[in-house]
Amino acid sequence: MRIPENRIFRCFPVWGCLLALCFLSCRRDAALERALTFAGDNRQELEHVLLHYKDDSLKLAAARFLIENMPYHFYEEEFYTLPGGKRYRPQLTDFPTEEACKAHLDSLARAGRMPQRHRYKDIRTLDSAFLVRNIDLAFEAWRKPWAKQVPFPVFCRYILPYRISREYPSGLREEMMETFIPMLDSAGVTTPLEACSLLNARLGTVMKYKKNLLPFYPTIEETYVWGGGLCEGMCDLGLFIMRAAGIPVAMEKTLWTRMDRGHHWGAVWQDGRFHCFGPGEQLPGEHLSVLNRRGHLRPAKVYRSHFDLHSVPGGEESADDGYATWLKSPLLEDVSLEYIKDPVEVRVATDRVREFADATGQVYLCAYNYYKWEPVALGCRTDTVCLFRGVGGDNIFLVADAPTGGRLRFLTAPFYMDAHGRIRKFVPRPERVQAFTFPKRKKLLNRPYTLYYWNVETDSFSPLEYSSTADSTQSYTNIPENALLWFTVPDRIVNQRVFYLENDSVITMNLIR
Repeated sequence: MRIPENRIFRCFPVWGCLLALCFLSCRRDAALERALTFAGDNRQELEHVLLHYKDDSLKLAAARFLIENMPYHFYEEEFYTLPGGKRYRPQLTDFPTEEACKAHLDSLARAGRMPQRHRYKDIRTLDSAFLVRNIDLAFEAWRKPWAKQVPFPVFCRYILPYRISREYPSGLREEMMETFIPMLDSAGVTTPLEACSLLNARLGTVMKYKKNLLPFYPTIEETYVWGGGLCEGMCDLGLFIMRAAGIPVAMEKTLWTRMDRGHHWGAVWQDGRFHCFGPGEQLPGEHLSVLNRRGHLRPAKVYRSHFDLHSVPGGEESADDGYATWLKSPLLEDVSLEYIKDPVEVRVATDRVREFADATGQVYLCAYNYYKWEPVALGCRTDTVCLFRGVGGDNIFLVADAPTGGRLRFLTAPFYMDAHGRIRKFVPRPERVQAFTFPKRKKLLNRPYTLYYWNVETDSFSPLEYSSTADSTQSYTNIPENALLWFTVPDRIVNQRVFYLENDSVITMNLIR
């Protein structure tokens, strides 16, 4: 019997939905099977988790979410090996002072004891008891008034996960619930944002930013007992506590372009939007203004870390070249537009075009950070033009590629990009020189100083001879015009920033602007 055309078209949306659901189900089954296969000898433990929840469809979906994404997560066991093969991991609480800790580490080094690291994949090591306990506790927290309106996909991403970044898996989730949830209950909070603000104020009494001398990535337990740590350790602990309390949070990260190294902070989800905060420090509503108000803290790019897969930021337009950088993590999401008030599109032409004719399509926007050019964004190259989207201006950059995958090759001279995206390349003019006297750091007056300029022929910093030096200053008469400069001592210290000269003044990007 022939079906009338009008009935065919009326049925088409239903068929389409069924086909889409079938396709998604097949994809989920394939992802789960890949994860279970990758688990190797640990497969049976993961299958126990799935079997445990066979009669609870929602917890089963949560278990599948964790297992499907576990292959992308790992942790490291870090320790010293003592005579006889015994593993030893010192604790910060073992030492009364920073000097005592440093002396102990020095004694280990003199004895030839060096830190060792063994990496383990979550999918191959975490057992069913750990995962089941984590899932049950997460669902218990999800029933709280401030969490019960959180949609299931958001719950899976930002409350359910047992880890924040790469820390050793922690068993403190239940203890954190028992410690911090009663405070939220008694306060009568009803939204994730209210709960985050109240709990973060409490965390300020629990942990502080502290120097960590141990050459190990801190565990949740260590940071909690020590009462703080560096920003990443603070984030791991603070966000772990928030998730244990049923607050949907994610970790944000950036590599500084106006200072050395990088930074991590938190963001709480509410009604489809994220609100950033500093765990144990700035509350939601305060943190973003701190980043924008203090010029050296203004990020050029910001990335959000997820437990589940996201597309590689900036990598959609070109195939991967094999160069290893944290920016290529499939767990990162580029969220720069949530932070940068007036983002710009970076379009910059490569230099020495013929030499770089074989350059790949994938390129890296780099900032000079702690003695080397470090990628802060991924982009693509079309012919001679390199493109990067959603970047914070008023920064000094350089563009590179990695044709062999092993190391960066510089495609451009360093350049200053202003807040409107206008570019000034630093190509030195050795035939035209200028004079300048530089002040030395007050705490490093007795150290030898060297002024370097970026040599575009050698793609490196070349030293300049000084004309005179005094207790607090050093003078030069041979500085090439239009050069990127670096005035530094031999010690490896932070924030020896690059700069340039303009109108007889030093222009450096770590100024408050």
